[in-house]
Amino acid sequence: MRKLNIIESIIIVVGLIVFWLGSEVQAIEQQVPWLQFAGLIVVFVAGLADAIYRVVTKRSFFK
Repeated sequence: MRKLNIIESIIIVVGLIVFWLGSEVQAIEQQVPWLQFAGLIVVFVAGLADAIYRVVTKRSFFK
């Protein structure tokens, strides 16, 4: 479970960095305008997958 949390945290951090790059760097924002949305989708899917996993396996969110 601990390894899964670390992997999930890394995925969320990568998604946030992609979102930041897509919204702050002008060259990237002009070349790839959908990049910030891709970052948000990565963060959303990682969080949703974790929530579904915890509900299915009946693990607490607070442990």
